[in-house]
Amino acid sequence: MSRSDPTWLGRYQRAMCDQAGNGQRFIEDITAKRREARRDPVNGKAPDVLHLETMRDLNIATTDAPSMEPMQLSPFEALFLNTLECLEVRDSDHHIYSHTELWQLLAVSSKQADEFALKYAAYFYYRTRGWTVKSGIKFGADFLLYSKGGPSNSHAQYSVIVRRQDTRGTVDESWQYMFALSRVCSQVRKALIVCYVDRPTAKNAGGIHENEEATVPDLTEFQISEFLIERFNPNRK
Repeated sequence: MSRSDPTWLGRYQRAMCDQAGNGQRFIEDITAKRREARRDPVNGKAPDVLHLETMRDLNIATTDAPSMEPMQLSPFEALFLNTLECLEVRDSDHHIYSHTELWQLLAVSSKQADEFALKYAAYFYYRTRGWTVKSGIKFGADFLLYSKGGPSNSHAQYSVIVRRQDTRGTVDESWQYMFALSRVCSQVRKALIVCYVDRPTAKNAGGIHENEEATVPDLTEFQISEFLIERFNPNRK
């Protein structure tokens, strides 16, 4: 599930002192540097490993930069950071998107604007409560929740699936379905949260309606209820 290109061949060539791979730097080098830094506390505190990400600290040549893993943001992360005015989004013509324009762009591209609004409401809910929220697609969920420090310091504690409030009790929410999803979560040491979002009136839901564009929802009108699902193990004391 890595987002970067495979580097095993280049690393093998470098290890074998092949000139074709000698001197190259890879994303695994950053990981090794970070782990080394965590094992070498300074005055009782771990050093600032963020400085290790710079190319100067890794002695990475400009020609090696394309082999590094780029930063990628999900649509929900981009919207959240744009709301905080921490992210500026531009198109190829250097047009700066306003928050409303960015919402319309992402909601329309999702092809399910109503569902997009519900998931963004859930994302915003967890982010504002201090969780680091990442995609949970590889575990069959919508989101993964990490405690402070994020994925670089620990594994996710919770998997979250987002559902409409009015879909409770439908086929997708059958006990067979929930048991299968809970079993997956338990195998990777995560608890499962079902997050039901009660959408506001259609006018303010952030969806697309006839002859209308996607509108930015008022998140204060969404209501969220959570249920923690755990698989019963009769052998557990």
